[in-house]
Amino acid sequence: MSLTQYPFLNTYNPWWQDGGITFSGLPMFRRDVFDDLYADIQRLPQMVSVTGPRRVGKSTLLKQCIRKLILDHGTGQAQRIVYFTMDDPALLLPHADMDRFFEDLVAEFSQRAKGGTVYIFLDEIQKFPRWELYLKKHYDLKTPVRFVVSGSASAPIFRKSRESLLGRIHDYQVLPFSFREYVAFKSQNTNFSKTLKVHGNAMRLNHTISETLKLLVDFVHTGESSDAFIWKLEDFFFEGGFPEVWNLPDILAKQEYLYQNQIERVIFEDLLIAAEFRKPEMLRRFYLGLLADPGRETNVTKLSKDIGIAAATIANYFPLLEATDLVWRLHKYTGSRATPKATNFKSYLIDLAIRNAVLKLTPERLLADEPVLGLYAENIVANHLRRWPGLVELAYYRDRDKELDFIVDLGATRIGIEVKYRNALNERELTRSCELAKMLGCEAFVAVCKMRQDIALQKRLEEKYSLQIAIVPLTDFLMLF
Repeated sequence: MSLTQYPFLNTYNPWWQDGGITFSGLPMFRRDVFDDLYADIQRLPQMVSVTGPRRVGKSTLLKQCIRKLILDHGTGQAQRIVYFTMDDPALLLPHADMDRFFEDLVAEFSQRAKGGTVYIFLDEIQKFPRWELYLKKHYDLKTPVRFVVSGSASAPIFRKSRESLLGRIHDYQVLPFSFREYVAFKSQNTNFSKTLKVHGNAMRLNHTISETLKLLVDFVHTGESSDAFIWKLEDFFFEGGFPEVWNLPDILAKQEYLYQNQIERVIFEDLLIAAEFRKPEMLRRFYLGLLADPGRETNVTKLSKDIGIAAATIANYFPLLEATDLVWRLHKYTGSRATPKATNFKSYLIDLAIRNAVLKLTPERLLADEPVLGLYAENIVANHLRRWPGLVELAYYRDRDKELDFIVDLGATRIGIEVKYRNALNERELTRSCELAKMLGCEAFVAVCKMRQDIALQKRLEEKYSLQIAIVPLTDFLMLF
């Protein structure tokens, strides 16, 4: 293949000309996933995919990996890396042949593998029909290139491909920024950076539950975080975890951007293409109906009546929404484990900024609504718990007047978690939660609150129930994920 046949490749790969010095517009800030992703791109025999919602930073991650590959392996590596996005209009022109383009690209860079490892980075891979068959072929033929691909709306796009690529591809799901990542990004080049890195890395270590809870308690009582980061938390409630939105000029621009990219384009473009879904208006109505009370227990029969959609249709819709990373379900704990067969479940939003955009909330309106802030706090805790290293199962418990927000199984260890986003805690309520955690076989209990509490309350509950207990402000709890 002659590169002159595809002149648009030069625009995407400026490092071919300058050896990699032209990364001036690329952020220096790296997501937590970067180190593991970069290591696996080099060491794993499998192909690597990066999936997740739109505009969450997948393309930036790929380009940061390219930058580091060139920095680590020298300017010669620049000639053995190609990046391209498969949604480029050049591939839609009448004379364009996408299949031929892909095969030409692989053939050319296979030749370059004589000088060292070759990497082919393909963004928006879902735009390439039958892409999984092409990758499977070259993987099985041991073509001397390493494929790294990315795509939005991960599950519907990659459902069929995972069946055929089983064992051949390793996936990274990249979600919106966590609170700790948000603070780290906003606090670059400040004294907070080192503290954030230390506490963020702590959860990656193989701590016992006892060590983890001690870490939580010690973190609270150092006094380093709660006061310093509370204003960041209020910003995070409103701004969410999509980095491209943060620098838009005003609230209306941010809300329009989120609505168009995370609802309209996902439902009316991604699902139509990837899932062959033919009733997007009904799906949108269903999704907007879930926005009112994030984290509330949902009864399918009641929801069906409220939004005018049959219960059987809702059962079909929810997996589609989960597949696009707009929303996810937490199943109810029923006896020995959580089960999707339960008629009730909780639904959480993948990022609350989307709710703010749809409801046209201002920061002032949001922060003045204490009940909604309580729902936001629980939703954010739920999203962060999914990131807990070693997580086996996550569920909630409810039986009449008894309720526990989260049951977290880490290996063989169980932790109960209750979110009470208030200035002052009710000891009687905490007592009931501790009793319930003990009944459910939890070895530890965490109360996530708003402000730092007197440690005497924690000590009294520990002595009474023989449980390891941590009473932790939300800011401190989130810093560990």
